[in-house]
Amino acid sequence: MVTTDDEITRRLEERDSARSARRAQAAGTVGELARRHAGLAERLAGLERELGEVLAAAGDVIDVPELAEVTDVPAAELTRWRDQAAKPARGGKRKRPGIAKNNGSLSKDTSAATAPRAAPESAGDGGVASS
Repeated sequence: MVTTDDEITRRLEERDSARSARRAQAAGTVGELARRHAGLAERLAGLERELGEVLAAAGDVIDVPELAEVTDVPAAELTRWRDQAAKPARGGKRKRPGIAKNNGSLSKDTSAATAPRAAPESAGDGGVASS
């Protein structure tokens, strides 16, 4: 006997329900872990900024090698934190030089710089300018 369409649909839904439940659980777990990760990364970035500020401020009384020696923190880590604090935060979107407001034309400042250059004329001196 041939199975009815309703019975086929019921069987498929029964098989898919277990898979759907596992998919929903996996997606929920990944979402929660990603949120926790983002929160920890934000806290870590703040802590690294604070470390850098303290290192930069204390630089006139204690240097990185001495701090590394007394704290057992690698000098490379201390230097990285200090240098990150010294860098200004990048603001805004970087602009591509030479492109005028979305029309794709070159600005007058970069047209000469991007134009193909002619090969130097050889005057029997191998292309070297003489004084």
